[in-house]
Amino acid sequence: MGLKNRIKHIMPLWLWNWMKNHENIYYERRMQKKCRKVDKFQPPKYPQGVNLIGDIRAETGLGQSMRMVAGLLELGKVPFMVLQMDAPDNLAHQEKDWDNKILPENKYGVNLIHINNSVWSKNYSRIPIGELSGRYNIAYWLWELEEFPDQWVSCIDTVDEIWTPAEFISRGIRKKTNKPVLTMPYGMELDTDNLLDRKYFNLPEEKFLFLVMYDFLSISERKNPMGAIQAYKKAISKENSRAGLVIKVNHLQDKQELDKLKEELAGYPNIYFIMDNLSRREVESLVAAADVLVSLHRAEGFGLPLAEAMYLGTAVVATNWSATTEFMDEESACLVDFKLIDLKEDIGPYQKGNRWADADICQAADYMRRLSTDRDYFDKKVALGRQHIRKALDKKEMAGKMADRISAIYYDECLGMK
Repeated sequence: MGLKNRIKHIMPLWLWNWMKNHENIYYERRMQKKCRKVDKFQPPKYPQGVNLIGDIRAETGLGQSMRMVAGLLELGKVPFMVLQMDAPDNLAHQEKDWDNKILPENKYGVNLIHINNSVWSKNYSRIPIGELSGRYNIAYWLWELEEFPDQWVSCIDTVDEIWTPAEFISRGIRKKTNKPVLTMPYGMELDTDNLLDRKYFNLPEEKFLFLVMYDFLSISERKNPMGAIQAYKKAISKENSRAGLVIKVNHLQDKQELDKLKEELAGYPNIYFIMDNLSRREVESLVAAADVLVSLHRAEGFGLPLAEAMYLGTAVVATNWSATTEFMDEESACLVDFKLIDLKEDIGPYQKGNRWADADICQAADYMRRLSTDRDYFDKKVALGRQHIRKALDKKEMAGKMADRISAIYYDECLGMK
């Protein structure tokens, strides 16, 4: 647990909230002050290309998002570099694949800023004004709920344009601004010839394995691992020695929450916990090693593990709501019905009064039971999932879309059309 979280655990909640509120006000003012000093885009001033700003080394979902965007820029032959900004909270920064693109200062005329909305004002304040001024600034934002929070609307003033990986997010942001909001999904292309086997993870070869993955940094209430565990218990009896459940947890910060999961599964055989932070190759290998990935999420801004599972030939059981529905359908995945429920209190950045999905546990269990007992049904879902994802998230197509937009920005600006 990092220093920030240790302080939060020993401090009275009212005092913590008071400090956070004043910190937000402070950085909000700094952000607005800096924004007023940033000059408008001057296309002739810098070479055509993209400065990708953010934490490309982080072993997080956001870090992987940035690395995938880098891959699309490279495939689309868009000149680009990386301005590395380490995220706080003692995150691991072991992903080095794009180190050859990291430079100490921005080179090109378009900034593509990959920083979460929740810390945008603070991190925007860290970017030197010289790296922002005279450039076309684009935010690449992820968000998981229908409504884009009002307290982040002022962040829109700092950019010329917004990109998101899913139309689900874009719709919410468009309600709050007239600036361009474009959906730029990730493209899927994974190395299926260099995967690690079950033996590497100390997993049994003969079991039919379900996989649940979540990250404490992503708010476990949203990922809803307990829902997936409850569905597993309904689908698989304690006497069933043929099936097993793998639970992959990243960035464990509260051991009590993990203890709750273990207590829920007391008496069940073949339960495997993987707690280590894994490399990208290891993550993809673990997903491929499982038979089924189960995600009874309450909301997703994209749902990258589900897309990867489909690509790698792992069947998917997932809540039929939010961004994931843009790359899967009822033929290619086992989509679980849901009810939309209101949040009764603030949970992380998700505010009371917003809504998210509550998946049908019984239906999810039915899917899991059938996948584990009906081989023809399982094989069909795997084949259709693999086929569907390659078409829905074709990497060349997504790279071309991104490259076309960068070219259009320069073309329109030089013609004075914007």
